[in-house]
Amino acid sequence: MSLASGKSKFENLGVPVKRAGFRGCLVAPDKSGKKDLLYFNFNQIGGRLFLLALDPDTGQTWQYNAPDGPGAWGFIYAPDQKIYLGTWDGGLILRFDPKKPEEGIKVLGRPSETETYIWMYAVGGDGKLYGGTYGNAKLISYDPKTGEMKDLGRMDETQMYSRTVAAGKDGRIYVGIGTGKGDIVVYDPFTGQHRSIAPQDLKAKAKGGSTQLGEDGHAYALIADKWFRCEDSKLVPVAGFPDPAKERFRDGRVLEEAGDGYYVLRHPSGETKRSEFSYAGTGSQIFHVGNGPLGRVYGSSVMPLELFEYDPCTKQLKDLGNPTPVNGEIYSTAVLDEKLYVCAYPGSWLSVYDPSRPWSYGTSKDSNPRGIGYAGDGHLRPRAMIVGPGKRLFIGSHPPYGEHGGAMGVYDPKSDSFTENYRNLIPNQSIVSLAHDETRGLVFGGSSIAGGGGTMPVETEAHMFAWDPIARKKVMDAVPIQGDTSIRAMIAVDGCIYAASTPSKSLFRYKPDQGRFEVLATLPHGIADLSLGRRGDLIFGLCGQWVFQLDPARARLRMLDQHSGPVSAGFALNEGGIYFGSGVELVRYCPRWWMKGQRSRPKTMARRKRPASKGREGCEKEKGEGGLVCVRSRPYG
Repeated sequence: MSLASGKSKFENLGVPVKRAGFRGCLVAPDKSGKKDLLYFNFNQIGGRLFLLALDPDTGQTWQYNAPDGPGAWGFIYAPDQKIYLGTWDGGLILRFDPKKPEEGIKVLGRPSETETYIWMYAVGGDGKLYGGTYGNAKLISYDPKTGEMKDLGRMDETQMYSRTVAAGKDGRIYVGIGTGKGDIVVYDPFTGQHRSIAPQDLKAKAKGGSTQLGEDGHAYALIADKWFRCEDSKLVPVAGFPDPAKERFRDGRVLEEAGDGYYVLRHPSGETKRSEFSYAGTGSQIFHVGNGPLGRVYGSSVMPLELFEYDPCTKQLKDLGNPTPVNGEIYSTAVLDEKLYVCAYPGSWLSVYDPSRPWSYGTSKDSNPRGIGYAGDGHLRPRAMIVGPGKRLFIGSHPPYGEHGGAMGVYDPKSDSFTENYRNLIPNQSIVSLAHDETRGLVFGGSSIAGGGGTMPVETEAHMFAWDPIARKKVMDAVPIQGDTSIRAMIAVDGCIYAASTPSKSLFRYKPDQGRFEVLATLPHGIADLSLGRRGDLIFGLCGQWVFQLDPARARLRMLDQHSGPVSAGFALNEGGIYFGSGVELVRYCPRWWMKGQRSRPKTMARRKRPASKGREGCEKEKGEGGLVCVRSRPYG
């Protein structure tokens, strides 16, 4: 392996998505306490969350940026007349005092050292705030009177999510547990005790339980499609859930609906009015970047899900909008017949976009983008998608929450339908990388031992497999690198399959004719998902903050250049360079030698011509422009 240090170019192309992610809205007083305002909670993955206070009578807004936390699920206006937020990526309790807006949002602390999410808040009969958490399904509390916060321990000994909490009229806290198995747990603030109250037959069926506050003030629970009212530490069966609790103004107006940039109020007269607003977003993190039709580059942000486009010819960067009915993130893209196919979480929803036509999302034949539908059983996060034999799309996914064993689905554009779906091709593993070997007409895939959210792996090693689409069966299945748990990127080149796996960080080759795996190099960092591409007779990729180059013929790895910022999402490669996401920014890597179409940088590791000294038998010389390029040969790279 050699390190290059010549003059190269990383170009910041801008922030493609400046919209923030809407997380909730509540009604609370203004500074004077005499007038009610709307308070909108927005996340900014790659930035900081913020509150937007809005006066619905005047349209005036005030924005308050948090000092920490990309986003908050937990959001409540508490009896002490303060707004509390519970963050993810830290599990922090934040507080905003509407009476003292000049103080902004304050960080109160982290109630549990093990938990990274505070999902939801409820106020117990003792006046304390209670929150459910992730990753050990705990309950936490905060006392507004004393400022004391506590980790109250696990509500379930095996699960990771205590995602929903609701306070009953009895003052007890009812907790929904999931996602591997479902349960409803009651916590008594007065005794500090908790116990499961879900019927055993329903617990055996459910992968998750949830609780919610109804408009009538009672807490309700849902488990295995059965509704219950939470009452005196018991579950009382009911026909269904009543209307959820709504945010109300003191003058009788009701918040009927709210979202990113809009809200709907219902007046006492029954009339409803929709209004819009704006805010100043700093940018949403880029989650995926890929090649698109017409030589353009496309990508997606994460919560909110927005599709963006970069045109190298015009140098225009556009936020196009959401091409799906879901609001997670696009995991994979593919190009077929000058159309862009995108597949998104949750549910592995597939849509198709024609850049030559105006944007108008829908599910009818004339829509553009046009929503096609969910990939099917075993699909939640569509980590990989390729155009395979017969111009069909092959989609590999992680399974739903609480489940093991992802799936590979097949979509046929000719019939406009998902024609095949294969779950557990690799038992209990997800399909996370795919490649089309055109010389044999096979689809190769790589797995990950990871299951759906809230599960622990049950297998120990990732597999590579080959799929015969005519015979509809696996014709090869093997563990390429012992001990590795994920094959994160894969590409077919001249009849061979090149792939990268973790945690060994191996870059390896599979020769189908010989049935043999060869480790070509060990990367200094783990490869970015799906970040392998071909240009000429060389393979390029991203690992850590580096762009690397592999010469397959010589099994030689070169680390070309290191980006000054993070490399958080890839990967598009075209004649204009290599494109990737760096936080909220789209970046292009394009050294001069790339534009000239050369094999590699002319002056990489350049040396003055001199006789080889003794003791340099392991030094191999390669002639290139600018002199002799000296590269030490090492095993596998």
